[in-house]
Amino acid sequence: MMRWIVLLRAVNVGGHGKTPMAELRRALAEAGAQDVATYIQSGNIVMDHPAEDPDAVAAHVSDVIETQFGHRPPALAFTPSEIAAILEANPYSGPQAEYEPKFVTFHLFRAIPAPDAVEALSPRAYPGEEVTLGTQCLYHWPPKGMGVSKLAPIVPKALGVTTTARNLNSMQRILALA
Repeated sequence: MMRWIVLLRAVNVGGHGKTPMAELRRALAEAGAQDVATYIQSGNIVMDHPAEDPDAVAAHVSDVIETQFGHRPPALAFTPSEIAAILEANPYSGPQAEYEPKFVTFHLFRAIPAPDAVEALSPRAYPGEEVTLGTQCLYHWPPKGMGVSKLAPIVPKALGVTTTARNLNSMQRILALA
């Protein structure tokens, strides 16, 4: 069994993609996962799973949700060491007071976006909003928050890959569960 962090996209958001976490934990355990934990209601899962391939783990979780809840959210699976490396490489952390953790955002992905994708985003940012492309995520600093970010709603389409976003506080808590 390998330890996995699985991040779902668009569950329990605005009444769509209803996925009760207690029921999801039970369904995943019945489907072969072990030591299943979740963090908040937005689809953050930590579990042991026999598969060694992240795409297989993500597909299994999406299959279980489709069977149990009738919808199929995109899922991205990472090892705890991958999440730790993403956090370590975060360019918007450190002693700078302006980088408030609740605003530092990670748009995570498994597939590689087009090299010019970030260049297409930058002109659409509001003043002070920054993005930096990492190996498994787009680091995003919207100093006024995601709610007013001009980039947040267009990141998945601009990158051309499946993404799911989490803020720094959530990423740290999810990793701590692992």
